[in-house]
Amino acid sequence: MIIRSIRVDISQIGYVRWCVEAYDGIANASTRAGTPDIIDMTIAPDFLADAEALIDALADEIGAVRVPPPAVPPLAAAQRG
Repeated sequence: MIIRSIRVDISQIGYVRWCVEAYDGIANASTRAGTPDIIDMTIAPDFLADAEALIDALADEIGAVRVPPPAVPPLAAAQRG
């Protein structure tokens, strides 16, 4: 799996999650623990181009900013929890 992360205004979290979920299977979006304005997207390799296009559109539309992915992937962090 591939991870891309973006920072958005916290008021836009629901909208971003809706956009990701609207493209069934493109990615799993979750907010990062301790930094609720960062959304980590776990992307299936077959959908990487679509996910990148969605991130670019979110940057244009709501000012989403790409940030480095987490040091520990979201699913691995949840399993450690």
